[in-house]
Amino acid sequence: MSVLAGLLKAGASFCQTARAFSTGACCQIRMHAIPALKKVDRWTEKRSMYGVYDNIGILGDFKAHPKELIIAPCWVKAFRGNELQRLTRKKRMVGDRMMTAEKLQLEKRVRFLYRRYNRTGKYR
Repeated sequence: MSVLAGLLKAGASFCQTARAFSTGACCQIRMHAIPALKKVDRWTEKRSMYGVYDNIGILGDFKAHPKELIIAPCWVKAFRGNELQRLTRKKRMVGDRMMTAEKLQLEKRVRFLYRRYNRTGKYR
């Protein structure tokens, strides 16, 4: 028992000694110059139109919903989902009126996404 206690004491004293070498974790990051501030355009279309439809309920007596005022294709308007769901929705809505080359590209993309989502995806 005394041999084991001696080894434990020796191990504890070994752990408490200072290291003679550096692990590199304490290296300070040196910055020679402060980076210049980015020039940001505050009046881009996206930023300027932010919150435009917030007052429709207040001013319009809650008769119009903001999604009805958005100008977009019918398969995208008020739609939430991934690319595969959006493309299958487009095919259902306007697939019969599409040109052959565009429809072929759409079907190829749907096949690719179907395989990809089934192989690796959140809902496997």
